[in-house]
Amino acid sequence: MWASCCGLLNEVMGTGTVRAQQPGFGAGAGPFRFAPSAGYSTYPPTSAGSAGQLCKACGLAFSVFRRKHICCDCKKSFCALCSVLQENLRCCMTCHLLRGTAFQRPRLMRLRVKDLRQYLLLRNISTDTCREKEDLVDLVLCHRGTRESPRPEEEEDEDEGGDDTDSLHSLPHSLPAASPPPAPRSASQQSGLSASPGDAPSPSDSSGTSSQVRRPPATQRRIRASLSDLDNEEAIENLSVRQLKEILARNFVNYSGCCEKWELLERVHRLYRENEQNRKSMENVSITADGVKAQLAADENLCRICMDAFIDCVLLECGHMVTCTKCGKRMSECPICRQYVVRAVHVFKS
Repeated sequence: MWASCCGLLNEVMGTGTVRAQQPGFGAGAGPFRFAPSAGYSTYPPTSAGSAGQLCKACGLAFSVFRRKHICCDCKKSFCALCSVLQENLRCCMTCHLLRGTAFQRPRLMRLRVKDLRQYLLLRNISTDTCREKEDLVDLVLCHRGTRESPRPEEEEDEDEGGDDTDSLHSLPHSLPAASPPPAPRSASQQSGLSASPGDAPSPSDSSGTSSQVRRPPATQRRIRASLSDLDNEEAIENLSVRQLKEILARNFVNYSGCCEKWELLERVHRLYRENEQNRKSMENVSITADGVKAQLAADENLCRICMDAFIDCVLLECGHMVTCTKCGKRMSECPICRQYVVRAVHVFKS
């Protein structure tokens, strides 16, 4: 009887076909409040592969009208609006933007921090340790910049004079052609070279070898700022935040509580003044030490008894010279060896 009452209640309150046909009461809209909750869920089903079916840039799902394209550089999925077709290859906007700079530091420094960070995140490179824009540029050059061939200096100067960040976003740039790797020598060529050691290399080979040896590295290690590099205290105002932190770290000064640049400047100014005071005090100590040494040298010639007259007497029989003639004649024992003084002889120094 209880089961029949529950079935009648469900038919009356909306589990019939009329309720199912109305919008908002379908199977996808969730269970009715009086319907049994078995087999229903209040959350839409999530598929495990849905993350790979979304565009990495705009976050929209791929469909028949929104085709999926793989970036030739970062190998991530993008739609047609978020990628660029270049030489029959699809490239995302971020990779296309950075490839247009030819991975040169002056042009990378003109990009936005958002683009640099997005480029590193697409390659699963952590940016947690990066605090400034220079850190992001160094990280980009470390992972990709060394693979690119450097451009001529004339083109770099022209780009520095005329280009800006907006032109990098709008105008496409062609990739510099990478030089093919040198072909390995065969065993016959190596045996021929080892068999004739007396043959002199040709001028072209020697010039090619010298150019390879003299070629500078793509990235050089940056010199850290130091307090000794400052000419005066006014030069501190021209330092960047990174250089201020490097100076404080090298001198073991904690700057963890500094949130603004003026706080770092205040600590560096104080460090510079204290360093100058220490240097001047050391100079004064050296001058004082020289004066004390000269005074001690002058005191060595004074009589050890009266400390007034110069030493001009030798005590016999021991032969010590520690007193003047007046004090030596009054001494019965030598103040050094306690030997009996027979006589005090006056001497003259040349």
